[in-house]
Amino acid sequence: MNQESADKIIKELDQAISELEYKIVELKTLKIEPDLSYINSFYKEKTEENINRLNSQIKIPKLSLYLWGSSFAMLIISFMVFFFVFSKLEETKENSIKEYKNQLSKNSVIMSKENAELLKDMDLWFKSDPQSTSKFIHWRQNQK
Repeated sequence: MNQESADKIIKELDQAISELEYKIVELKTLKIEPDLSYINSFYKEKTEENINRLNSQIKIPKLSLYLWGSSFAMLIISFMVFFFVFSKLEETKENSIKEYKNQLSKNSVIMSKENAELLKDMDLWFKSDPQSTSKFIHWRQNQK
């Protein structure tokens, strides 16, 4: 009985080994694909949340961009106004100086260049010879 039961056990072991070898070959050729639907839905949800969060943050830099743009525009406009006012100020200054000189020359406060030269010539003459005015007139005509 021992021999029979030993043969029976050997036969069962051989059969179990052949079945295991078949299962091993079957498992090696079997493609196991995990169910990634939960992971995919999780990443899809997180991606949508991140996109929404980034889009909400983009609105703030638009406001900043508008502020910088308007500041730059105001700076340019300020420079233009400054140069316009400065140019008008220069024109007004020149006109005021001309008008002042004309007024002074009308009132004979300022001498013309010819009168200034005449005064210099007279001063030189009278310092050298204060006695004769006729000599002065003759001397002046010879100098020109």
